[in-house]
This record gives sequence, C-alpha cells and structure tokens, in this order.
Amino acid sequence: MKQSKLIKYIDFLSFLALVVMLVTGILIEFSLPPRSGSSQIWSLSRHEWGYIHFLGSMIFLALMTAHLLTHIKYIKSVFLGKAQREYKYRIAIGIVGLVALIALAATLLSAPVETNNNVKGWQQKTSQ
Repeated sequence: MKQSKLIKYIDFLSFLALVVMLVTGILIEFSLPPRSGSSQIWSLSRHEWGYIHFLGSMIFLALMTAHLLTHIKYIKSVFLGKAQREYKYRIAIGIVGLVALIALAATLLSAPVETNNNVKGWQQKTSQ
C-alpha cells in the first residue's frame, strides 16, 4: 500500500475516533450527568457510554501516533524551515468535517433519554 493511501486511511479513522470521543463526552456530561439513576440513551447507561468514550480515546491516541510517524519527513522539514505552504482544499475538507461533526453531535443530543424504572440506579442512603 502506498504511504499516501495509508495516511488517508489513518486520518479518516482518527477523525471518526475524535467524533466518537466528542459526542460521547458531550452525551455523558449533559444528557447523562452523575447520579442520573437508571437513565439510558439507546439502551446504554452512563457507564457504558463512558466505556465507549474510553475506547474511542485509546483508538484516537494510537491513530495519532501512527499519523505523526507517517508524517515524520514533513515534521522534520517544518523544523528545518523547508516545508511548502498548505493547499486550499485541505481547508475546505476541514470545514466539511467540522459541519459533519456538529451535525452528529446535534443528532445525539436531541435523542430522547429513556428511563428504565426496573433497574436500580444510584440511591442516596438516608441516615436514621
């Protein structure tokens, strides 16, 4: 496989991992806050969303390491002052990606929160 194709795959997968991290983080913080009891979104509790968030973070970290390793020549040329200017199409792709990220986050934030009364959630103990 050509290195340019590998870089594209790594970049796309790292973007997806970043989207997973961002969306699950927002979901955990605002839709399923601590002590939210048995609230669920898409049949997943706060802790299950937290696990997905953690996995997304680890995958993103690994992909960013691979990204930096595939761009090591460019990084060296930047430090040596020999790098070329960025192309305008990269800015356009970044804007499209940002719009897609915002749309996905808005979709998850507008999802209904399900409450399952049969599952015991966090309960505060009362002192007697």
